[in-house]
Amino acid sequence: MHVYASPKVAATSHRVNKRLVIPKLLFLPMIVFALVSESAYVEHGFWDTTWEVVAFLLLVVAAVGRLWTSAYISGRKNNELVTDGPYSLTRNPLYFFSSLGYMGAGLAFEKLSVAVAFVVLFLLLHWPTILYEERKLRSKFGEEYDQYARDVPRFVPRVRKMVLLDTVTFKPVIFNRAVLDCTLILSVYGLAHAMEYFQNVGVIPILVRHVP
Repeated sequence: MHVYASPKVAATSHRVNKRLVIPKLLFLPMIVFALVSESAYVEHGFWDTTWEVVAFLLLVVAAVGRLWTSAYISGRKNNELVTDGPYSLTRNPLYFFSSLGYMGAGLAFEKLSVAVAFVVLFLLLHWPTILYEERKLRSKFGEEYDQYARDVPRFVPRVRKMVLLDTVTFKPVIFNRAVLDCTLILSVYGLAHAMEYFQNVGVIPILVRHVP
């Protein structure tokens, strides 16, 4: 049995893939820089340990937050305007938790400058998408979305008035993909420390010294 996608569907899928893949490729130069640069902080010193702990906590929050958000959005996206759960705290919880993940990934290399660069690059690449999706939701839901936008901040969550439903329906396929994403997010911490080990034993050369 052969399934053929229409040209319109294929073109849409191609645009989505480009939107997801190309931004990630732009992080590669920064990752390479982190790999070949030496941290300015003393190994096992105060700041070195602090960034390790903060990185781990940020990655955990990012993973759990994305999983939580996926539980609310999967099966409901494109069918209704989701305004409960994490979406009652911020209109873009997936992007918010992703930004924490990128910050945690940068700090996992024990370099504050890399973490800041990751977050800035993340926002530069994804903010236009946030605005585009906002316009699409506004055109689809009209005044309902306008009222939602007046009540809930665009990005930084408010810490009150969370709305919870008694039950939420979700699609297992989408939720299982979110679980895999969480595993990959948490694996960044181990990967960064493995690369640090290879730096210390001389497998990965250090080309830039004392990066804060």
